[in-house]
Amino acid sequence: YGWASPDHPDVTGEYLANVRRFLRDPLGEHVTGLFWDFSSLPQKPRTAAEDEFFYQALKVMGDVYASLFGTIVIRHRSVPARPAELDGEVVILVEKGGGLDGAGAEAELRSALGAFENPRYEEGRWRVRFPTHAAAEEAVEAAAAAGALPGAIAVFLFYNGRPYLARGWTTFESAVSTEALARLAYFPGLGKLLEERLPPKVIEIDGAGPRVAEMEDRADEGMGPRNKRVIAAIEAASFTGKGDKPVVVQLYRDYATKVNNAMVASGEAQEGEYEGERNAAGEREGRGVYRYADGDVYDGEYKAGKQEGRGVMRYADGDV
Repeated sequence: YGWASPDHPDVTGEYLANVRRFLRDPLGEHVTGLFWDFSSLPQKPRTAAEDEFFYQALKVMGDVYASLFGTIVIRHRSVPARPAELDGEVVILVEKGGGLDGAGAEAELRSALGAFENPRYEEGRWRVRFPTHAAAEEAVEAAAAAGALPGAIAVFLFYNGRPYLARGWTTFESAVSTEALARLAYFPGLGKLLEERLPPKVIEIDGAGPRVAEMEDRADEGMGPRNKRVIAAIEAASFTGKGDKPVVVQLYRDYATKVNNAMVASGEAQEGEYEGERNAAGEREGRGVYRYADGDVYDGEYKAGKQEGRGVMRYADGDV
């Protein structure tokens, strides 16, 4: 889901109401624990120890979303309507010692952003209110121009109405949540076993009510094109934090590789095509190239039907 504001993710209560509805629904009756970033991780203001814990958790949070065996993911893709009392509200994050971190910077803000009301300076940021929401949007757009507001880290609307698929972290979370499902197309035996024994992986909880999510991926797409599509979507999406985008792209690459390795370790041989040398028994032996159905390619040595010796594995996501 997408946070509605930097201070609280659910200012309208709609997310919480739909989570409660899901937990009362047959699709949620097996749930014994709930991870929700806002309530499960320490939020600002944090102590140094809480900061360390928060960033440790952030590094492995994708594992929570991606796990086939331990978790399901509930997804709320619609963004609640903005409450009228938050119309025109804008946040300016400021650098420490950058000239805007104090009440004396109000005149400079008015010069750069235009007329606003009710200015409040809090540690590390200003919060101001414009007469109309349209005026607030214009101010945010003007502040985005290079050098328009020296000393500002970011300027954005307090209420974030950006669509789900235009947000960086939600794009990443959906991708890792469905990565294993996409790869199971190339491991049909494992996929059938998991389908029989496990509940659905992703449940939509907005709208009319809880329902199993439909996979957006095409079965014939191939993992290489999927990985490129996901990375392109992350790079095109918006992040509030500076520097988040390359970090999240690498997080996705790491999870894609991790999930693929887990599938391979399941013992089910993935289908593919082999070109190369064989021994008298017809087994792959010597030098050869194996092109896996998911787009991975191994070029190297074999012995008695197994990869052994020197070789190169090129994964569909571009890793080597």
